[in-house]
Order: sequence, then structure tokens, then C-alpha cells
Amino acid sequence: MPTETDYSYGRSSGIKTEFSTWLQQTAGFAKRYARELFRNKAVLFWTMVFPAGFYLLGILLFLPDSLPADAVPDARAIMAISYGTFGGLIAALNGFSEPLSKDIDNDRYLQFRALSIAPSADVVGRFLAGTVLCLVAFLFVIPVAIATDAAFSFQSAVSPVIVVLALVTFAVFWMSVAVAIASVISEARYVSLVTVSLALVAFMLSGYNGTQPELYAGPDVLLNLMPHTLSSRLISTHLVASSGETVTPPALPSTASGLALLAVVAAASLVVALAITRRALYQRQVVPEVIR
Repeated sequence: MPTETDYSYGRSSGIKTEFSTWLQQTAGFAKRYARELFRNKAVLFWTMVFPAGFYLLGILLFLPDSLPADAVPDARAIMAISYGTFGGLIAALNGFSEPLSKDIDNDRYLQFRALSIAPSADVVGRFLAGTVLCLVAFLFVIPVAIATDAAFSFQSAVSPVIVVLALVTFAVFWMSVAVAIASVISEARYVSLVTVSLALVAFMLSGYNGTQPELYAGPDVLLNLMPHTLSSRLISTHLVASSGETVTPPALPSTASGLALLAVVAAASLVVALAITRRALYQRQVVPEVIR
């Protein structure tokens, strides 16, 4: 006769098997999505080449001639961070949404619904691939800036970690926005148009992602609340020695407070993206009977 221990072992074994399956599905979505993203020439152009070219144009046209010579390297570095996060913004919105909208357009989710696929594995896998694209898009601009004598320097031993966390959290928020847009707009070409336009508007109207607050016309407090501006400003303070004089006012929150806010926003956005994916794409209950 089976004992209570036998039943407990059976439940434990089932949970392990289910989690292993979830990991395999997540890895499958991440690999497939990464291949689609990094093989798409249009995505690579808009997320990497376009921001880098925009940076080169910016240092030629937008840096004032009156700027002291010793301030030019730092000014170029801050501008590079601005355009690097702009590339990350395009990657999170347009680059991420293109393959997703094509999957929806091509009725691939009809196939996914017929299979035993966890929607959370779909979301997490796609977000992992999209986050890598955002990081690469940001990093692509940095060597271009260094070649133009931009001056970068880590301001503390933990600065590299802070830069990565700031990029990842802001990317999660904007990828969640991309999921919402792709689930509402049925055609992939319109999704691309909307996401590129949104990225440009968010970048321009926020004072180049909050790095040039004198060009921002809204309430100053929002520069420390919007994910793309807060992350850009935090990154600037940890990569450029004199950035504190350039990206203020308003005064930046402490690094811990800024990262905490970004983390909360990213976590909430991820929950919303999962809910949208379950309901709109997989046509399942928003809250599953068993959270996977």
C-alpha cells in the first residue's frame, strides 16, 4: 500500500519534471527569438547602426562651439549614453515587437495553443532574447563614442552591475509595452510603424532620455520616474565623471532608490505582459489554476 511518503515523492517528482519542461520551453523560445532578432537586418540597422549614426551626427551638429575643450570628452560620453539607451529603447519596442507581431500575423499562436506550452515560458524566453538585444544595442554605441574621444570611467566598483541592472529593468518595461501594442494591433507593418514612432517621441520629448533636461518641457519630477530617463541618468552618473553637472536638475535619487523603483516597475510590467499573453494570445485565464 502506498504510504504518505510515496505520495509526497510523487508530487515532488512531478514538480521537478514540470519545472524541467518549463526551462526547456523557455530556452527554446529564447534561442528561436534571438536567432530571429539577430538575423533580421532591419532590426539590427534600427537598433544599432541608426543610433550610432545619430550619435556621430549629434556630436557634429549639437555640441556647442563654446564648450571648453576639456569638457568635450565628457559631453560626448553623455551623448553616447543617450543614444545608446535610445538604441535599447528601439530594440525593446520595435526590435522586440516585430517577430512577435509576425507570429501573431501568421497565426502561429493557433499552433501554440494546441500544444502544452506555458505562456510564462513564452514571455520569459522572448524577454531574455530581447534583453540581450537591448544590451548589445547600448554597447554598440560605446566603442563608436570612444573612437571620437568620448571619456568613460566607472565611478565605483559596482558601476558595471548598476549599468546592467538599469538597462535590463528599463528594457523589461518597454518590452511589456511592445507586447501590449502587438496584441492590440493586428498587422505587423503597423506595429513596426507605431513602435518606431513611440521610441522617437519618447526619446525626443524626454530631453534625449533625460540626459539633457534643459530640452525637456514637462514636470521635472517625471525624469526620475520614467524608466528610460531614470535609467539613462543613473547610467550617466556611473560612467561619466562630470555627468552630475549635466543631467541635473532635477537632482537624481540615490542609486539604491533609483534601482528599486526600476525593479518595481519592471516586475509589475512583466506581470502585465504575462497576463496579456495568457489572455490575448493563448486565450487562457489570466490567473492560472497552477502558477507556472
